[in-house]
Amino acid sequence: MKKSAPAKKAAPKKAPAKKSAPAKKGATKASAPAKKPAAPRVHRVRVSCADGPWWDGEECVRFVEMSESSNLYDLHVAIQAAVDFDEEGPFFFFLAEDCDTEEREMLPASLPVDPQKAEIDDDVYEEMKLLDNLPRTGLRRLFYAFKSEDGDWFFEVRHTGAVSDAKPGEYYPLPVESLAVGPNPTQYGHDFDDFAEDPDAFRPPERGGAPDDDEENPYGDDDGYGDGEDEGDGDGGFDDGSDGDDW
Repeated sequence: MKKSAPAKKAAPKKAPAKKSAPAKKGATKASAPAKKPAAPRVHRVRVSCADGPWWDGEECVRFVEMSESSNLYDLHVAIQAAVDFDEEGPFFFFLAEDCDTEEREMLPASLPVDPQKAEIDDDVYEEMKLLDNLPRTGLRRLFYAFKSEDGDWFFEVRHTGAVSDAKPGEYYPLPVESLAVGPNPTQYGHDFDDFAEDPDAFRPPERGGAPDDDEENPYGDDDGYGDGEDEGDGDGGFDDGSDGDDW
């Protein structure tokens, strides 16, 4: 007689899932704290005089901290302020190994290698980012050329590698005066600078008026005709011919 298979045990019933408690009215999920925006970064550049019409070869180096959003026009303003130049002429930028070479990569590329004043458009540099045109490696350097009546001034610009957070409350570009080396170039030449230092150099000449009492009058007392003379006297060469004498 065949034995019947044992009856299968019934699977235990699963406990019903617990319903989550309804959220209380007015309760909100805690949001993650907002991230503090990163401080703007500044880059320190080194500016050195490379050539100029009145440059005597004396070292002139200036360091300027530039915002990472700076453009080439900002760099122009910073260089002018760092060496105390007057913004009296147009300027341009180029990349090269040396300022004297004609193998220049002009910025912008449409600019002639040795541009005339009328060919330069300063406004384009407001759209050209400094960091996009400032080499970090290689032999080429960024050069700033400032045109004047006496010739072109050239300044070499390098990135020092120093990058830091912007200081609260500071305005950039910011010159680092403690690192400056050498005097400013004489923009108009030594003769002009020596003349300009004279306190009477720009004093307008005196016009009219009587001479001082203690100063001898070279023209006498009678309007320049000497003592006892008048315009009708023949001695001065203005005889009217009434006495019959020839001149």
